[in-house]
Amino acid sequence: MGALRQPAHRRFRVADEADAGAVRRHAARCADERGAAPTAKAHAELVATELSTNLVRHAKPGGWVLVRPVPPGGMEFLAVDHGPGIDDLPAALSGHSPAPGGLGRGLAAVQRASTCFDVDTGPGRGTTVLSIVDGTAGRDWAGVSVGIMEFCGDGWAVAEVPEGLAVAVVDGLGHGTKASVAADAALEAFAADPADLDGLVRRANEAMRGTRGGAMTACLLEPGRGELHYFGVGNVNGRVLTGTEERGLVTFGGTLGLQLTPPRIRVLSQPWVPGTRLVLWTDGLSSRLELAARPGLMDRDPAVAAAALHRDHARERDDATVVVVRHPEPP
Repeated sequence: MGALRQPAHRRFRVADEADAGAVRRHAARCADERGAAPTAKAHAELVATELSTNLVRHAKPGGWVLVRPVPPGGMEFLAVDHGPGIDDLPAALSGHSPAPGGLGRGLAAVQRASTCFDVDTGPGRGTTVLSIVDGTAGRDWAGVSVGIMEFCGDGWAVAEVPEGLAVAVVDGLGHGTKASVAADAALEAFAADPADLDGLVRRANEAMRGTRGGAMTACLLEPGRGELHYFGVGNVNGRVLTGTEERGLVTFGGTLGLQLTPPRIRVLSQPWVPGTRLVLWTDGLSSRLELAARPGLMDRDPAVAAAALHRDHARERDDATVVVVRHPEPP
């Protein structure tokens, strides 16, 4: 995996206690593999157990937990469901929520074990819970990337640059290992100079020669200048939200890596002002994301927003990735 490529999520569908045990064992293995301290490992197992058990007890017919390592040494858990929602979230977080089949203290325990924690819930719209264990809090960006096979053919990366932040999302043609190799090649080209959008199409096209090729959208976010610069080749979609206004990103036709000459594109620009959000997604999700239909979702942690969008719009027949970035300043 490239130095900047973000790890994909492993999805565990949870419908009974046996499924919950599988999530806990996976969390323990991941903690051991990265040499986590005993306390961090115990916290990861607790979070995995409580989130999974909540899905079994309260989200009939269940849901899923997304798990991935988050550099440099943390673990990210996202519990997602289509259940009835939590009626009284403050009571649940204080550990005083009446809960048939349990003590009502699970979310409170998860929050205590987390370095970053957030919840999106409401009647009829399900619940999404984020817990990062032994990681960094206060991120302005996050993403969900889920493959239909062991290796995800989608890839994404974020880099801090002097101008602000650079973001790239790649969809390798097809899915599985060969598509993932194509995504790796494109993101290695991105990592060589993340702020150089003008040269990235050429570099990525050369790097992806000999692979399946793929689609790519890359952005340079400059909060100091109030500008977002981007290009898109193929079907990695994007949208910018400022208040109630939405603007789509224009993408150009073609595929990187299939021809000696790269596709012809132009680097375009949009405003990037306080309070703005950027959403990028691959065609594993519907092309029509209903962002305005979920008021308040973009105010949640970017990982929660990404997981909820994935839940509501994934086609479930291809690798799917959605990345959310928020301007570092409020409106």
